Amino acid sequence: MRGRVISIIAICGALLSLGFAQALGSSPGSVSATDIQTGAVGSRAIQDRSIQYVDISRQLRGDLEVQGLQRGRTEHGVIGGDFPAIPSGPSTECPNNCSWAGYASLPFSARAALTDADVLVDNTTWACGDNPCDQTQPTLNSSESGSPAACTGSIATPTAPAGKVCIYIAGGDNAADVAGYSVVPGTGGSPYGFKLHWVSTGAGNSNNTFIDAVWAYTAP
Repeated sequence: MRGRVISIIAICGALLSLGFAQALGSSPGSVSATDIQTGAVGSRAIQDRSIQYVDISRQLRGDLEVQGLQRGRTEHGVIGGDFPAIPSGPSTECPNNCSWAGYASLPFSARAALTDADVLVDNTTWACGDNPCDQTQPTLNSSESGSPAACTGSIATPTAPAGKVCIYIAGGDNAADVAGYSVVPGTGGSPYGFKLHWVSTGAGNSNNTFIDAVWAYTAP
């Protein structure tokens, strides 16, 4: 008899809890923000990959989008340019020793400003795009003499030392004095991007000068 009384009391308690939950507008077993004490849930209590981008507030999403790149992470991109180098006629575009450049912006700001010394170029990854080949491998400025050894990646898997940009030339023609630079003149630097510069040496095989390249930046 006593057991029946306890069972009836338990059932009544459950029904009473259900009534309170419905009165408060929440379903049985649900947990609202007011039920959790501030600081009670730590990183160990959250399963890996259980929180998605849509689960965080719009304010936090905006904060994440303007953060700098985390230490040790590498970003990638492309850079280059293709310009006319017409040897004669009314539309002559200065074919000899003309200055050309391509620019790239980092998707996240660098942890430190990028100066001329931080933007390296590797031309050993170049490959001729014609068969039979009638293109000439771009040549580097003397300031880039140590860059191919420092940049150990490839076109398919570009890498860079910490705090540096490595530009890997995939294709190009009629380009000399190739070098990487800051977008700020002189000794200045910028955390937002960099420049690839070269000069044309003539009209080229197709009356143009071009460089196609990929780049990598690793946060220090």
